[in-house]
Amino acid sequence: RIEKFLYHTIVLPNENVATRFLSSVYSQPHPHNFTCQAVKSVCLKGDICVSTSAEIISLCSGTLNLALWIGPSDLDKKTNPLLEPLDRLTLTSLSLSLSLLFSHTPSISLFTLQVFHSLTHLEILNCWVLWNSTVGLEHLHGLTHLCLHIHTWRTKPGLIVPLLSHPCIRVLVFCISEGINAEQAFLESNLLSDFRIVLLSQDLASQGDVGHEDISSFWTGAKKIVDRRQVDQGMSFITSMI
Repeated sequence: RIEKFLYHTIVLPNENVATRFLSSVYSQPHPHNFTCQAVKSVCLKGDICVSTSAEIISLCSGTLNLALWIGPSDLDKKTNPLLEPLDRLTLTSLSLSLSLLFSHTPSISLFTLQVFHSLTHLEILNCWVLWNSTVGLEHLHGLTHLCLHIHTWRTKPGLIVPLLSHPCIRVLVFCISEGINAEQAFLESNLLSDFRIVLLSQDLASQGDVGHEDISSFWTGAKKIVDRRQVDQGMSFITSMI
């Protein structure tokens, strides 16, 4: 049916559009079955409420790719409606801010949530990852593609080491806010040069290279750079997604 094709990839930019999407879905004869079979990629962004997001994720239980670009504005201090529907998903790709899941948790370990176990592609939007902890990334043995933010003045080099030792990671994208020369010098001086690392300027990221609706093309671009280096046997760092 044409509806299943149209609903394959869902991008919802705000709460108003999200509630209209729910109304459209509930007009289907069997809404849960329909969304489970039809919806495979979901991007939630803007001012969409956590409770609305949780309802959409619960409906779209067959989703494989999820981008959660919303704020935890209506997150309750005691309960988080996102956790249960998220943990029922078998995702391969996830992009999110960890503050959505761990706002009121004293310590963070991604391994404690089942949703992270099936991932091959993960993008974390928080700048503070790798300041004091790896948040358990090295224990997610299915990861092949990972995107994080790094800063020369806050990122601890020792926390990057276990990521480079990860048995399966093929592409490691670092989103940077400082100059390319400073970031490259930081990695090289700490003996962290690796052909799998791709540096992406935060300015480019804000223009859409990271954080756009077509998440798969972002990862494809990064992998092409790494593959090219393997062929050329080059170890240089590149700032753009070509």
